[in-house]
Order: sequence, then structure tokens, then C-alpha cells
Amino acid sequence: MEIHPDVQKRIRKVLDTQKIAVLGTSKNDEPYSCLVAFAISNDFKELVFATMRQRLKYQNILANPRVTLIIDDRDASYSDFNDTTSITMIGTARDITGENREKYASSLLERHPALIDFVSSPECALICVTVDKIYIVSEFESVIKIQK
Repeated sequence: MEIHPDVQKRIRKVLDTQKIAVLGTSKNDEPYSCLVAFAISNDFKELVFATMRQRLKYQNILANPRVTLIIDDRDASYSDFNDTTSITMIGTARDITGENREKYASSLLERHPALIDFVSSPECALICVTVDKIYIVSEFESVIKIQK
């Protein structure tokens, strides 16, 4: 994905200040959304989060690895409609296992050190989303689309 430097700065400003994303998954045409703590690569191509394997989000990802994540910088005030920037990322999720797991776990734990026990659990899956589309919405209706 080729991203203009000014757009990169806008994305980075939101992602650096927000630590929680809304994850959207689906299975059998039944959508589901939940909150996840995330870390993202510097080039915005990979986003990682952790979940227990028995959770609905994990089961949905196994059935349909296409996911969406939204991260925004709203502060719950009335002016948010015009002042909020939201980043929607669409991609394909996979469970990271084997020798790569440590790399992704380190990235997530650097941003969220309180998750050490959670991530260290044998029941915990590290999910990496390979991002192929990004939508940036600001000023209520201004939309920029970036894709591979």
C-alpha cells in the first residue's frame, strides 16, 4: 500500500493515541463486534491482537478470516461529529503460531504490558490481520480510501 506522507501522519496520530479497536467478524451471515487491544506495524500492513480460542471472535475468524477494525479519536462530546477521525481497516486474520508468535507477542506486550498473563496463557491466540484496505473518515464526511 502506497500512502502519502500527510495521510500517514493522520493515521499515525489516531493509532498512537488509541489502544483499543472495535473488531468486526461474521459467521454464517451473523455479524459480531467486540473490543480488542491492538498493536500495529509501522507500515500499517499488520495489526495484532490477542483472544482466547474459545471466544466467539476466534470461532468467527476460523469460519471467515475477513475482518474489519475501526479505531477513532472521539472524546464523547457533541463536537465529535466534525472533529473525529476514524480509521477503518479491512483485512484477513490468522492465528500466529510457532516461532513467529514471540515476535507478535512482543509487539503487543510493548504497547499493552498489562496483558502479559493473558498473552502467556496456552489458550490465548495471537491474531494477525494483514490489512489490505484502509478508510480514513474525518470532518464527518471526508473519506480517503487506501488499498493494495
